Amino acid sequence: MTDAVGQMCDSVLLSTFLIRKKKCRVYFHRGTLIWETEGAPYTRSTLPLADVVAVNYVHEQDRSLCCGFQGLDDEGKPLSADLASTPPPRHHAFVLHYAAPTTKNRWRLQTVTLNHTDPRQIASWVKTIRNYLAGLTTRPKRLLLFVNPYGGKQKGMKIYEKQVKPLFEIAGIDAKIVVTQRPNHARDALLTFSFDNIDGIACIGGDGTFAEVFNGLILRTAKDLGIDHNDPEARLPTPELRVGVIPGGSTDTMAYCFHGTTDVPTAVLHIILGDSRGLDLCSVHSNATLLRYYSSVISYGFLGDVLRDSEKFRWMGPKRYEYSGFKKFMANKGYEGEITLLADNSSAAVGPKCWSNCERCDMHREMKKTKDAQQEGEWKTFRGKFFMVNGANVSCACTRSPNGISPFSHLGDGCVDIILFKHTNMLNNFRLLLRLTSKDKAVFDLPFVEIHRAREFTFRSLPTPVSQGDFSTPRLIPGVSVWNCDGEVQWETNMRVRVHCQLLQVFTRGFPEAEQRQGCRMCCF
Repeated sequence: MTDAVGQMCDSVLLSTFLIRKKKCRVYFHRGTLIWETEGAPYTRSTLPLADVVAVNYVHEQDRSLCCGFQGLDDEGKPLSADLASTPPPRHHAFVLHYAAPTTKNRWRLQTVTLNHTDPRQIASWVKTIRNYLAGLTTRPKRLLLFVNPYGGKQKGMKIYEKQVKPLFEIAGIDAKIVVTQRPNHARDALLTFSFDNIDGIACIGGDGTFAEVFNGLILRTAKDLGIDHNDPEARLPTPELRVGVIPGGSTDTMAYCFHGTTDVPTAVLHIILGDSRGLDLCSVHSNATLLRYYSSVISYGFLGDVLRDSEKFRWMGPKRYEYSGFKKFMANKGYEGEITLLADNSSAAVGPKCWSNCERCDMHREMKKTKDAQQEGEWKTFRGKFFMVNGANVSCACTRSPNGISPFSHLGDGCVDIILFKHTNMLNNFRLLLRLTSKDKAVFDLPFVEIHRAREFTFRSLPTPVSQGDFSTPRLIPGVSVWNCDGEVQWETNMRVRVHCQLLQVFTRGFPEAEQRQGCRMCCF
């Protein structure tokens, strides 16, 4: 906490205001506003200033003539000579814009107006609150915003104009907009973009757009520091800029894992409030060459086949995944492979989940400062014929799969969960799909599914024996699947995946457990 915020926390204000036509005693102390009604029925409300987005005077005359007090405008800038000679308006009210949690992990911008007959009281409160908000240095004021107009339902620009821009304007955030026109546009732009006067980077799009942004940012950081990103053993520094994602894609898995919802205003408010958490990223190498970094999941077999096939049906929009998924589900192919992993000593099959204020992620953040945990663990090898092999960096939950592939995966514990789906019959595959859409059950409860927590792993395809014609011995042919890496096809089959603990800082507050959410609603407005 900065000194300015510390001083403001020690400030104490006490006044009587008219709020929603009720006379209330209002206190400000230690970063919290508290008010209680003076008459019956008695009510008491609290508002942490960490949730306040902005405070503004309620103007009583034309806004162009409103100069605030002492020759300053509402932003604290000196007025022109003409306006300075105009008598200042007598403000008798100010309005607080604040973020409030609602149901299903969603947040909304709310307002409350405080009225007082003495303009000096109004000025004192507005100045105190604004000084406090100015001391919250983690809040971004200048953002670089990438908008993908082609992702999901192709509503990226509409999302910006209708839902994002109004909130940014209230919060006083200046956003430089870059509309992407081709694949990897955001990644390539970040390799050369000047980061002067930029506090953070955000994007409107799906998981692919988010992946472009952090891939470009990580590559740019490595380039600036002279680090060879093709070296699988390279220790990568965390970029100084934080990243936010505003959902505008088909599944928006990462937004769901960050906020517990794919609601656009929620994501925008989390960016405005400036809180952040560390996110693990996984590097994918093949033949000593970096292919990309990923944040959600890399999948070989079924999901790789679906992605490869769906590229032929882009004209169908998001429905192409359902169509290709049905085709590949009915084909029920299996692929021989070998997975070697550096096992972590924790279990991926038991909780707790990664809620806000996650103790496991906090512990690994501190461990990252003192030692390299990548070297710990035991190497294990698994061979078999698989319907699907997944390396889940997060739970991969979304609206269609509330638990995700790995419900107990964490955002920042330096581990990836390896889920092995053995090749089996169609009935078992149907059971698998039902589990993926269940709110209560996990896929690793099925007998043909294994889950292992690892710090890194390698995969190589094995030749598959296939009998042909009248030959008495089988002919060996390689596997033919591809990898689905954050929604992008990776054609190289054999690869090495390594976890980089909390390599990226992302704008999010996380989301609380059900009991905490209920408690929060009880104490807020």
